[in-house]
Amino acid sequence: MKLLVISAFYPPHHGGGFGLRCHDVVNGLRSKGHEIHVLTNRCTIEGCQAHDNETDTLHLLDLKPTGENPLQQIAFDRRELKKLERVIDRVQPELIYLWHVQNLSNAILPFLSRQRIPLIFDDGGSELIYLARLQQRGLYFYRNENEPAIKTRLKQAVRHYARLVSGGRIVPDWQWPGQMRVYFNSRSALENARAHGVPVEGATVISSGLDLDRFPFRERAQLQQPIRILLPARIKEQKGALDGLLLVDELRRRGVPSRLLIIGEAQSAEYLALLNRNIIELNLGGQIEIRPMADQAEMSRLYREHDFCFFPSRFKTGFSRVPLEAMASGCLVLTYGNEGSSEAITDKRNGYIFDEGDYCQIAALIHQIRTNPDHYETITSNARKCIVENYSMDRYAESVESFLFANSNKVIPYQ
Repeated sequence: MKLLVISAFYPPHHGGGFGLRCHDVVNGLRSKGHEIHVLTNRCTIEGCQAHDNETDTLHLLDLKPTGENPLQQIAFDRRELKKLERVIDRVQPELIYLWHVQNLSNAILPFLSRQRIPLIFDDGGSELIYLARLQQRGLYFYRNENEPAIKTRLKQAVRHYARLVSGGRIVPDWQWPGQMRVYFNSRSALENARAHGVPVEGATVISSGLDLDRFPFRERAQLQQPIRILLPARIKEQKGALDGLLLVDELRRRGVPSRLLIIGEAQSAEYLALLNRNIIELNLGGQIEIRPMADQAEMSRLYREHDFCFFPSRFKTGFSRVPLEAMASGCLVLTYGNEGSSEAITDKRNGYIFDEGDYCQIAALIHQIRTNPDHYETITSNARKCIVENYSMDRYAESVESFLFANSNKVIPYQ
């Protein structure tokens, strides 16, 4: 097939799972002989070297501005849709494959809803919820049945202007594309989208896959002294890094020496400051280290060097790759079951699931495992087997390819 992929920030400039997954899928489909063209935004990082030797990647789009008035938004959308239309005319794709579009023009999906080209949407957990709100609200104005008549007429005039000035490309009032099929990478994400009014009829779940060569398994005869705990997460409140500090403090109370490495992008300066204050107040300066985000090769090494991967995320939906990567590497996962981790982990068989914030029980488990390393080996071996059987990149790529083929000819023209 000939596919046009539309996604912001391609290839990813960070280790975020959604961007990496998009990149892996594109490479996997290319390796199977499909012709893939990627349309993405211009790189905004000065001196960026990430785009050397790219194949069929078009950095033409711009990220949408914030705080613009409707006329400025219309001018921006008009420019972006012209770029998109030229690419579609040139590539002539058999299928358009949408990934991360929240940061691009809001007018893209309404425009595509009127094309006779099948659409596939990979939802990372929030994209379609955002678009559902946009569709209910309207591209440029909130709908309000109780507003004065003059205001309603002015809004209608602006929408008419948008259609006129864009040559009909901008569709201010739109319905979901009838030719679009959706897949999620977790059941929780699908159910969350359904609860937010996203039309998910016909949607399916295709769980993420890993390149197992990048995450080799390391067998361990015993735990290290001190015990080493890895907490990979963006530094923000919802990711729960503070629980990692409290876990180390609780382990100290139980006489279990430990070291914690928190690694991830600091997305909240306030939360980072909170972590640093607690490190000082709890006198954990020699036991806690905070590092910026690392690439996959570095993360693979870190998983193998640590005994436990603590995954304290409070995000209920999505499907993080972190537990999968740790399970593949032989690093035992301790999780609250969020971000899809409960869909990959069977408690007490290939990892452990705890109630949110119950770091005391986690500390008790670590203390117990410390005296029974055979149990640790059993759990980590089960985890690796689970990843090999259910989450390999080959299996994932084949599932995605089958979904694309099954939906590539379901063209429903707009009415």
